[in-house]
Amino acid sequence: MYECLLHHETFSRLEARLKPFSDRISPVTVSDSGEIGRPWGEAACDALIAHGNADVWFSGAARAFGKYLYAADRLDFFQSSAAGLENPFLQKIGEKAQAYTSSHVQSDAIADWVLWAGYDWFGNGAARRAAQAAKEWRNVHFREIQSTHWLIYGFGHIGEAVGRRLKGLGAHVTGVRRSDQVSPFADRIVHPNDVSADEIGQADAVLLCCPHTEETENLADADFFAAMKEGSLFSNVGRGALVDEAALLKALDAGRPAHATIDVTREEPLPADHPLWTHPGVTLTAHTSALTSESRKRNDELFLENLSAFLNGEPLRNLVDAKAFADQSV
Repeated sequence: MYECLLHHETFSRLEARLKPFSDRISPVTVSDSGEIGRPWGEAACDALIAHGNADVWFSGAARAFGKYLYAADRLDFFQSSAAGLENPFLQKIGEKAQAYTSSHVQSDAIADWVLWAGYDWFGNGAARRAAQAAKEWRNVHFREIQSTHWLIYGFGHIGEAVGRRLKGLGAHVTGVRRSDQVSPFADRIVHPNDVSADEIGQADAVLLCCPHTEETENLADADFFAAMKEGSLFSNVGRGALVDEAALLKALDAGRPAHATIDVTREEPLPADHPLWTHPGVTLTAHTSALTSESRKRNDELFLENLSAFLNGEPLRNLVDAKAFADQSV
């Protein structure tokens, strides 16, 4: 018998579908106030399994959820709704869990966020809103997405999801990744070491969706921004540490890039006095690009699929090699 740790809202959504496992799991729920519940009552259990998802990460439950995990004698299986592994909290869980699985089902939601950013910038959304606010019936010219060239750092699940949408609209896409495997969603694939200033300067939009590593720390620095084209868009849905934020603010003042739309910052939550909040060249969202009802449903389905596989001794989807956590901690 396993304790199964979930956010109480996750449990409420899935309770009926968890019932078939009632002879093997005993749910433990965590509320936003940190209250621990046992909706099916107490049971003698040998170990813990847990699902960490957006219900947990974006609520007041995160601290109590983490404490419960850390206190467990045995964590046999952990399903994460996150794709990345570099978060210190997730590293500790990964080092403790006998089996750790990640998720890439949020890629479509994030790709839609990127398209929103592109449409708003190239569609001259700010001018449209200003005209409406001023009650001015005037022409607002804009640029078609099919005329744009995108440089996408990190051409994995998210990058390819973005590329698929952009290619469908007729845009030119250059994907940056270590593998030279071709993709139907990119016109070109470039190794990170081969990205030149000229390559950056040819892009109308530069998107970061790569993981944070020693190599990508401050990837977007003063030289990076100086190479960008006038009128270009910079977007980041990867990690805040990919960007030298002071350099970004100075670059925006200089017009290269012309605008930045970012969903992640180096410090989260972003302090109220941080200049990113109020800079006229920045559109900022609070690490919410993956938070759609559809993404939540896909993560629920992935958890249920992996839960069944784990309990039945079958292969798990997106199983992370334990070596990945050892490498992170070196």
